[in-house]
Amino acid sequence: MDPKQKICVITGASAGIGKATAIALAKSGYYLILLVRDSAKSRSAYEEIKTESGSADIQLHHVDFSSMASIRKVAAEVSQRYAHIDILINNAGVLKRSPELSVDGIEMTYAVNLFAPFLLTNLLLPLVEKSDAGRIINLTSELYKKGKIDFEATSSVEKFDGSQAYANSKLMVVVNTVALANKLKGTGVTVISVHPGVVATDVMRDYPKWVGNLLNLFISKPDKGAAPTIYLATSPEVAEMTGKYYNKMAQTPVIDIAKNDSTANQVWEFCEKITRG
Repeated sequence: MDPKQKICVITGASAGIGKATAIALAKSGYYLILLVRDSAKSRSAYEEIKTESGSADIQLHHVDFSSMASIRKVAAEVSQRYAHIDILINNAGVLKRSPELSVDGIEMTYAVNLFAPFLLTNLLLPLVEKSDAGRIINLTSELYKKGKIDFEATSSVEKFDGSQAYANSKLMVVVNTVALANKLKGTGVTVISVHPGVVATDVMRDYPKWVGNLLNLFISKPDKGAAPTIYLATSPEVAEMTGKYYNKMAQTPVIDIAKNDSTANQVWEFCEKITRG
C-alpha cells in the first residue's frame, strides 16, 4: 500500500451505516480495515464494498465483539500488520430484545456497545497516536439522554430492559469519549461521539423482521445516516472538536452527567477493570 495512504478501521461494516461509510471512504482513497463477524453476510458485504467503491485497498478481519479474547486477537493482528491507524470508527452495536450473557459474563448489550469499543480503542490507541492527526469516532444515540450509570446491570440479566440497557450503554460511550479526549490532550488525536440519526441499520437484528421492515418505512436510509460519520472522519475543521458530541451534523452540548469529571473517572476505571486481561 501507499505509505501516504490514510488507514481507516471500521467495526460493523457488514450492513447499514458501517457499510455505507466504508464504501464512501474507499471511494475517497482510504485504505480500509473492516472488523466484522465471520459470516456469509460479512463476506458478501466485503465483496459489495469492493465492487461499489472500485477499490482493492480493503482488508477483512473477523471478530466477535461479544468476546474480549476475540477482540484482543484481532487487535493483535492489526497491530502486527499495520504501522499506524488514521481513523478508528467504532460503529458496531446491538439492541437486544431479551437478556443474554456474553462468554465473559457480561450482558450482551454492554458487551458489544460499551466494552468492545472501549477495549478495541485502548488496544489500537498506540497505532492511532502514530498518525499525524488520528481520529476516533464513537457512534452513539440520542437515547443516551435517557441512560443511567448502572454498573451492576452490565453483568446481570435480572430485571432486564433492552431499551434501558441500550440507553445506558450509549450514555457510557459518550462519557468515555469525553474522558479519552481529556486523557489525549496534546497528542493530536481527536475523539468524538456521534448520533447518526434514526437510521435503518442491523442494530435491531434481535427483533422480528417485520419490526425492522415497519421502522424502515419511517427512518433514514444508511447512506444518509453515514453522512455525519464520513464528515467527522474527513473534515479538517473537526480536528479542533475533540471530546465533543454531534447530533447528526451539528455539534451539540452533552447533558451534565456526561461531562462530569468524577463520573467520567468512575466509568473509565470501571471499564478498565472489566476489560483488564
